[in-house]
Amino acid sequence: VIDILDVVIIVGIVLSDDNQCELRLDLNLDWEFADNLSYFDYEELDNVISQISNLSYIEGIIVVHNGEIVSESYYNGSSINQTFNIWSVTKSFTSTLVGQAIDQGYIDNQNTTLNNLLPMSTQPYLENVSLHNLLSMSSGYADGFGYPYWVNATTTQLEWMSYTFPGLFFYNNSACQLNSHVLYYATQMTPSEFANMNLFPYLGIENPQWLDGYLNINDASASLELRLRDMIKLGQLYLQDGWSGEEQILSSEWIEQATSIKVETYFPEIPGYGYLWWLPPGEGFMAIGYGGQYIAGYPERGLVIGAHSSINNNQIYMSQLLEYIHNQIA
Repeated sequence: VIDILDVVIIVGIVLSDDNQCELRLDLNLDWEFADNLSYFDYEELDNVISQISNLSYIEGIIVVHNGEIVSESYYNGSSINQTFNIWSVTKSFTSTLVGQAIDQGYIDNQNTTLNNLLPMSTQPYLENVSLHNLLSMSSGYADGFGYPYWVNATTTQLEWMSYTFPGLFFYNNSACQLNSHVLYYATQMTPSEFANMNLFPYLGIENPQWLDGYLNINDASASLELRLRDMIKLGQLYLQDGWSGEEQILSSEWIEQATSIKVETYFPEIPGYGYLWWLPPGEGFMAIGYGGQYIAGYPERGLVIGAHSSINNNQIYMSQLLEYIHNQIA
């Protein structure tokens, strides 16, 4: 049975270190297609992709190599201009915004504790929890609110969720929402306002829909709506050390921090977690969203893969996907 996983296998044929090059694409511009596809077996890739259209849950796939699209396909009523909820891929955008806030001096560094970042708090536990803990899912907080209720929770309600101790990985949407509150108090802007000044224009993204709640603070964990072409640009930005054209909008130091292992997860297929980025075995980094939304970046190979799906149970799907990426590409 041909699957999206086969695309990842065939993409391995595309790649070699000899083809990798350093780029500073202007990501405000639209993608360009590769003119020369002779360096890999495009017919085999095209054959696999054509068979994927039979799968009811795959809606879009893009493969970008050395800054150019080598394959782009949409299925099941989806289209190039369709926007969709990227779900937890949003977290990696949130990480990027926090990195920019640190780069620009709004926040001292990721080791700052939350009692110094969230004003007027009376919660003593915040003295033990750093921004590093929030970004690496190791805050020690329980996941106190379901979707989308964490977005409407007040800062105080989030601060006073149940807790144990920081340091161990626990995937937690509610605690992740505190990242948006930190951004809000540090910059005096909502995450959307900050992104519309510092990130989205450099990626060619124009005022996207992004769920907000308390104090108009946006959802740090999910709910950003983008086109697939726009979503994948975040991966390319990281491959380009934070450069978009002639402007470096995110420091290479932050990218190195965000995509290096900060804590071990309880998922054998994805053993590492950085700052709101998943880190599979070997090379690369991934942003993964519910239903099969993902960005996979491989800097040493100049490769970014993006997918939009609508599968209900994506745990098995994503586990298989990561296994294929590890065995066939990384």
